[in-house]
Amino acid sequence: MKKILTSLVAVLALIMVTSCSSSKQPTTAASQAEELNLPTWVLEGKRDNTGIYAVGSGKLSNLTNSLKMAKAQARVELATTVKANVQAVTQTLVDDQGAQGDRQDLEALTENALIRVDTVLQGSEQVDQYIAKDGAVYVLMYLPYSTLVTELNKNLEESKTTFSRTSSATYTEEKMAEAYEKYFSQNK
Repeated sequence: MKKILTSLVAVLALIMVTSCSSSKQPTTAASQAEELNLPTWVLEGKRDNTGIYAVGSGKLSNLTNSLKMAKAQARVELATTVKANVQAVTQTLVDDQGAQGDRQDLEALTENALIRVDTVLQGSEQVDQYIAKDGAVYVLMYLPYSTLVTELNKNLEESKTTFSRTSSATYTEEKMAEAYEKYFSQNK
């Protein structure tokens, strides 16, 4: 019985040693990028508190077309992020104020902002580019929060001529402008 128990303990110890020595460290974007000989931002993107970043890639028949495709992909990603942020600002404002009467005004302002995302994206810029050995082009696009807030507030100003002027609508527009400022200065 002792021999069986000793053998069992030895086998368990061997399994534990083998499993511990063969376990790999989790792969990070940085280590993957290094293995693929790419800048880290290609896989990881970039984050800071000054704006929104997006990565796009393209590999077409020539460099010019690949670059256009990469920029277009990055702008789609920027647009998606901007739309999500505008909706988050609206939802936060509704949750914060419990605005039942202003809901229609908020929805109209949000819809108007979402329609004009293309105008907002005109303030984006390419801040980095990488051409891989296989011809793939990667670009890093950037949209500063200051530009985003300015464009969204311009949108609010333009909406004053579009929507009927009620004190409720004016109040809602002012709250949206405050919410944009607060959200994009503190949330990121």
